[in-house]
Amino acid sequence: MTAPDIHAITARRVHNLPDEWRPCIYECIDRDLGFALTGAVPIGIYSRGPRKGRPKWPPRRDLQRVVITTDEVRQTQIQWENETGKCCRCGGSGDQVKSVGVKDGTVHRTYRTCIGCEGSGKALHLRFEVQS
Repeated sequence: MTAPDIHAITARRVHNLPDEWRPCIYECIDRDLGFALTGAVPIGIYSRGPRKGRPKWPPRRDLQRVVITTDEVRQTQIQWENETGKCCRCGGSGDQVKSVGVKDGTVHRTYRTCIGCEGSGKALHLRFEVQS
């Protein structure tokens, strides 16, 4: 399982965007204030070539830019963890991406133990509940 895109989920929730809406550009306005995401509903998927499997985006003039605050992102993280019981940093796998590289046209990722759940995959509030 991969980690959820909490920023995209937040943008869809706060700005009432369709479930298919996805960001293609992420900008950090200020770590304390928030983020700007630019995106749209993809118009298809590339079927061949170097972008095979990736979404096709509409023209740049048709993309929508939205701003979300750090507090809204944190609220979404808490809500997602409460609904799923899983850590939002790793999606419940216990591992998070450490680095990404490309060699010979192939994407390679290395992983480390998730710092949010310490490898348990459980949401923080669930790790400290007493098991009966």
